[in-house]
Amino acid sequence: MSGSDQLREAYLPDRRVRLASDVAALCVAGLLIGLLGSGLSWWGRSALFDLASTPLQVVKLGLGYLVGPIAILAATPLVFGRARQLALKRGFKARLVLAALLWLTGLVILIAKVSALDGYTIEAGTYVTGALLVVGLLATLAMWPTGIPVVKIDRNGAERTAPRARPT
Repeated sequence: MSGSDQLREAYLPDRRVRLASDVAALCVAGLLIGLLGSGLSWWGRSALFDLASTPLQVVKLGLGYLVGPIAILAATPLVFGRARQLALKRGFKARLVLAALLWLTGLVILIAKVSALDGYTIEAGTYVTGALLVVGLLATLAMWPTGIPVVKIDRNGAERTAPRARPT
């Protein structure tokens, strides 16, 4: 194979994409911390980690919420804030769409779960979880590669061509 056959296209993420990636990763971390806090306070009450409560009962995040954040983390193309980091173009948009759908699914599940609780008082955990899901979704959507230069890279990730001009 010639050298040009081994070149792949990659995005050269700008500050917006790197920041959005960091925010999405922090939202996933927040959800996982909430799940851990919910587990540690399972037999007690903790408004920050409880979704809803009555004087007799508390509703907490279940283990099903462990799968969601891990799936989001796996689907999101993480682009950390390092200079000259590249993100392979192949599959980038599909991964963003999948991650956005997972954020949205988590939000729908949370709303459905809390809406079905008649007579319960909504606790801070619901608002924190909902905020993390919404901010994570917005951050994922902000990663959409509009106006980001595309470069050719070799198998080692070294840039081989100058970046294309941004579309007008």
